Amino acid sequence: MKKAVILHGTDSAPDDFWMPWVKSQLEDHQYEVYAPVLPKNHTPDKRLYEDFLKASNWDFEDNIIVGHSSGATTLLNLLSADWFPKIKCAVLVGTFLNEKLLVGVSWYEKGQFDNLFLDEYDSSVIKEKAKAFIFVHGSDDPYCDIKDSKALCDSLNGKFIVIENGHHLAGTSKVTSLPELMESLKSNL
Repeated sequence: MKKAVILHGTDSAPDDFWMPWVKSQLEDHQYEVYAPVLPKNHTPDKRLYEDFLKASNWDFEDNIIVGHSSGATTLLNLLSADWFPKIKCAVLVGTFLNEKLLVGVSWYEKGQFDNLFLDEYDSSVIKEKAKAFIFVHGSDDPYCDIKDSKALCDSLNGKFIVIENGHHLAGTSKVTSLPELMESLKSNL
């Protein structure tokens, strides 16, 4: 059976925003979809997430993996790990690469993401772990820098999709489906 994974972001869950719609679309294409609630996701922790995902016994090889915000960061962390297998397609939605836009944001807590990021993301290592990369970003994302996301996408020879007025593609954006993503995924389904 074809497999896919959906990794939600900070203070979120797999049944939020557009994620149930994407899950349903993948299931309609005969995918078995693993969409876990990531532990202690108010303060995402790369080691805790990696241990949790390893313990799931899910076979990640040749999956489509969709990550949103810190879930996209988690996907980059996994693709950087020696143990993680090659996947079919990495989908990074609202890619969270640094905290520079969070200063002054009401919900942000200093230190909240201290254990999320790797020291650096090596495009040459990450590129070897996925056959395709698709980035989806709101044109006006106030938390995750679109220029940083686009630069990473370019370094991975990925496809970059901009959702006009998509904000962070989370609660305040009211985005409940991503047909642009599913259209781009067609060649990978």
